[in-house]
Amino acid sequence: MLSSRVTWLIALALAALLPSCSSKDSPLPAGAELIEGPVNGLRIEREGKTVAIYGDPREQPPPADAVLFTHHRRDVVWAGRKLVEAGAQAMGPAAEQKLFEQTDAFWAEYSTARFHDYGQQSSKVLTEPLRLDRTVAAGKLTLPGGLDMEVVETPGYTRGAVSYVFTLGGKKIAATGDLLYSDGRIHDLFSLQDAIPEANVRGYHGYAARASDVIASLRKISALQPDLIVPARGPLIENPEEAIGKSIARLQELFREYYKTDALRWYWGDDNLRLRAKRVLSDASIEWMPMANELREIPPRWLHKLGTSRLVVSDAGTAFLIDCGTDQVMEQLREMRSRGVFSKIEGVFVTHYHDDHTDRVQTMAEECDCPVYAGPEVADILERPGAYRMPAMTDQPIEAVRTLAEGEQLRWNEYLFTYTYFPGQAVYHGGLQMVRDDGEKFFFVGDSFSPSGLDDYCLLNRHFLHEGLGHYLCLQRIREADPEFWLVNQHIEPVFRYDPGQLDYMERTLRAKQAVAAELVPWEDPNFGLDEQWMRLYPYGNEMEPGGELTLYGVIFNHAAGEREFRVRLRGPQGWQVSEGAVKVAPRREGRVALTVKAPEAAQGLQVLTADVSWEGGELREWAEALVNVRPR
Repeated sequence: MLSSRVTWLIALALAALLPSCSSKDSPLPAGAELIEGPVNGLRIEREGKTVAIYGDPREQPPPADAVLFTHHRRDVVWAGRKLVEAGAQAMGPAAEQKLFEQTDAFWAEYSTARFHDYGQQSSKVLTEPLRLDRTVAAGKLTLPGGLDMEVVETPGYTRGAVSYVFTLGGKKIAATGDLLYSDGRIHDLFSLQDAIPEANVRGYHGYAARASDVIASLRKISALQPDLIVPARGPLIENPEEAIGKSIARLQELFREYYKTDALRWYWGDDNLRLRAKRVLSDASIEWMPMANELREIPPRWLHKLGTSRLVVSDAGTAFLIDCGTDQVMEQLREMRSRGVFSKIEGVFVTHYHDDHTDRVQTMAEECDCPVYAGPEVADILERPGAYRMPAMTDQPIEAVRTLAEGEQLRWNEYLFTYTYFPGQAVYHGGLQMVRDDGEKFFFVGDSFSPSGLDDYCLLNRHFLHEGLGHYLCLQRIREADPEFWLVNQHIEPVFRYDPGQLDYMERTLRAKQAVAAELVPWEDPNFGLDEQWMRLYPYGNEMEPGGELTLYGVIFNHAAGEREFRVRLRGPQGWQVSEGAVKVAPRREGRVALTVKAPEAAQGLQVLTADVSWEGGELREWAEALVNVRPR
């Protein structure tokens, strides 16, 4: 543990990097003070009473009479908990009351619901409940000291968020939570993932869908014409109208680029795309990429489509399976074998970890007594799915996956397979090139592309916008391959090809999205604001005995262009012994630091550990979590 003096020096150094709004030159009126930190604290003094919005980030904050929360997220609410525990009234949005108070129920359900999850809501929920003395909704609110406020419902960063607008010293001030970060910027994009009911879209497919709510909420705030905006995170905003206008314009520009290469257009059609687009764009006419101009139906002589699986049959009558996710596929395979379409399955390759591609792989491997292959980037999540928190997770581990190195070839009858890392739809995703001895060439790309473009609709899948990573890398792989290769998407019946112009179009669109994201989010590199799990705890799911010890790892992907040092600090329930540590991580690489956990003898049941992460000039509290199930001896 750090000494108190070292901790004080670090805090002093971090404070020196931040602009102060508490000086005599502060634009805030008398009676208002902004305490800047990982979360801001806005303290308002009136008639001997103190109201704190968001809380107070200092280690030993002076008391307050009331704390106003704008939303439920634990990475913000921590700043007000000490004040509440010291006696301050807690007030927060009625729409999110359960997420403040019924946290045990949330985590009990989430511990299993995190598998097969297509809702894609943030798990940055309080690990210990915080009772709200008063819930608020749209309307007037009178606070201790006679301070009158208007509560404005401003969903966006969370579904039920509110803002507080009040006048003090002749200035109208809006406290908008994480709705806005600074001039033209929002804190991150991944928190906005959600369903679009009117378009029949689940949260998994709703790329930053609450951006439409953010825009509507920003317009509500703009209509009130505040003089100042105090965000939960970020600097004081002295030009609200300009800042709001920039944020809306940047969000719209991002979506204008995103929809140009929307893979879902192939599945759902142009009208559905327009319906989704018009929620964000005033003009929903999109210059989208033309559909892949070469499509081919493959007669089921040796390549068969079964749900999200492909079965390759050799001239000798044996078969090789790519992905196996459902009982229906299992039944189809058994029926085909009974008809003599093939005699036995001799191997299974898994493109990626999603449940509709993996749920029945282990069962099939046992039934057929055959090996399972995958790339090293995918193998661990297949073998230990419970160690991860990712969308559409399977809960069925696959044993003893045989890894294929980059470029490794596997000869099987008249087929030559070549593995390549292919992080398109998800970061844990591989591709398999297949060449028949008669010259036919197929590239199994999992779910990474459709004839209309890029499968990047779920931000939680971790789509990196870096040269040489993400879809950039996938496009590079396609360019480097023989142009005679047909692309095979596991969900799509026809195989397809892109012409060079379409490959150029998709790459230009990626660059445009990367450029506007860099203006929209406030991070050193925009990928920090696109990748929720740039810092995560591994393993995510754990079991231990009372009094036992456990090693967790803080895993960090450094999206910055240079080496950075990150410090990770664990937080646990009362009585738990936890550690902290630091790691230097090379640019665009992943690093990890070992952290130790010791449970008290009285511990039992499901517990949630969280982790802070800090770096030069920045800090996030309770950013990542891991689940620990303490079982009796």
